Amino acid sequence: MQRLLLVFSCIILVILFALQGFQPQYQLPTTEQLEEGTEFPEGSGPEEALTEIYFDVDILGVEEVTSQVLEDKFGLDPAHWLSVYGRYTNGRFGIADVFLIRPRPGHEDEVRECLETIKLSRMNLFRTFDVYNAYSLAENGSIYQRGDYYILLMIEDEERVRGILRNYLPR
Repeated sequence: MQRLLLVFSCIILVILFALQGFQPQYQLPTTEQLEEGTEFPEGSGPEEALTEIYFDVDILGVEEVTSQVLEDKFGLDPAHWLSVYGRYTNGRFGIADVFLIRPRPGHEDEVRECLETIKLSRMNLFRTFDVYNAYSLAENGSIYQRGDYYILLMIEDEERVRGILRNYLPR
């Protein structure tokens, strides 16, 4: 009787282990699907893009952009945006800044002005303390819109960064 129970238990265990191998596999979206407007869960597109952008950035002192940082460091009003993503450098080792702000409806012009304020602030910082061509990168930083986000780029190889953002942010 014990042998029969042991054999029966072993058979059940083998069946359970075998069935675990037949779980469904999920495909990640391709670049073509992303360009067609695939929506991301809130925040996953910008966060994934930032991870890829900063994978090869060698500058020390890179920090996360938050609403609190924009309010404290740049004196901006958080009433203008729904969400903020990005990274910026403390300035001692150069500049590699990417800001992504999703404005509240009707506050698009204010968010663009916020990004201009950030750009001018960074230019003023590097005007007297220009390390690794940081002033030029800040001065030539570009502000543009992609999908729901207004973006400020002040980073080397801006074209590569724009390509990454195209892959992760829907139009």
